[in-house]
Amino acid sequence: MIKNYKYLETAIQLRLHKFVLDFFNRIESETGIFDDSFFSPDFLVIANRHPRILKKRCIGIYNVIKTWNQTDRTNLCIRIRESNNIENICKGNYNPLVIDSHAKGIYLQIRNLFLDLYNQVLNGNGFNETYKTTLRTHFDDFSKLNNEITLCPICGIGELKKHTDDIRDQYDHYLPKALYPFSSINFKNLVPICRECNSLDVKGETDIIRVSTNNKLFFVYDVNHKGINVEFRILNDNTNPNNIIWEIIYTNPDGNYDEIESWKTIYKIESRYVGFINARIEKWYSHYWEFMYSGRISRLDEATKKECYQAFLEIDEKKELSFIRKPALEGFLTGSTLSQAAIEAKYYSLP
Repeated sequence: MIKNYKYLETAIQLRLHKFVLDFFNRIESETGIFDDSFFSPDFLVIANRHPRILKKRCIGIYNVIKTWNQTDRTNLCIRIRESNNIENICKGNYNPLVIDSHAKGIYLQIRNLFLDLYNQVLNGNGFNETYKTTLRTHFDDFSKLNNEITLCPICGIGELKKHTDDIRDQYDHYLPKALYPFSSINFKNLVPICRECNSLDVKGETDIIRVSTNNKLFFVYDVNHKGINVEFRILNDNTNPNNIIWEIIYTNPDGNYDEIESWKTIYKIESRYVGFINARIEKWYSHYWEFMYSGRISRLDEATKKECYQAFLEIDEKKELSFIRKPALEGFLTGSTLSQAAIEAKYYSLP
């Protein structure tokens, strides 16, 4: 994870999440006849707007759970609560229960309830009309809070949509809702990321806990996260820049190397970075070459030109206009002779 997001506290969006957790907290010790008091007054309004997918399901779930012994009821409710401590899960302190499409019985009912809370209720007419808000409203406010982040904080190469765009980015369920439905409407599990990171070709519905290193994951809203530094070195140069073989070195000031390995695996970082660089390194070097030999700065000596270009790259990186360009170009300048010569030859051959 290149950069952490600032978390947006919104009482409205959090309310639906609290509603359902309060419901399970209530039924943990209940065995009597169900009545509307099992819902908070605000939740009852939403439940009545969705009688089939919400109210009927909640009643059905309760009528099953109330027949269980107290230990089993409590264990289920603890699982639901702990599955929503996303930061604790990312630290590897808790493994949430996987409830996938093969679930049966009460677990299938609970899965469907949580999935529909996200798919139909959270951004549905009943909730939006009652609380005068939408996911778009949340996205815009979140975007403004994180206004300086225009590159995907996960990969650092994809551009994000912002509140000024007509189209918003999709929310990625960091813990995929198809596997971990208990946290489907937890906004600490919802992350706007670039479309490639969220695509089926990259993360999709990957069980990020199963593929993680020692169950350690970056928490996207970790205010103490100090980012990742990346260094590129050329292992095998080539006259064709597209065919350069790179070594990529990742470091983190906090030494979170398990989290780095998890991040690399989940988001296919290594192959994406190599593909991204090899498709652009010739253009980046050409930009450097034309700058160095521009007639406008011919009065400057070579050392000063290099210093100026380095300053340009540093500002580009500081402003987060590019995450990879500076370290990749630095690795290319120090490690390539064949590719540089091939690119330069094109300039010498120009009429």
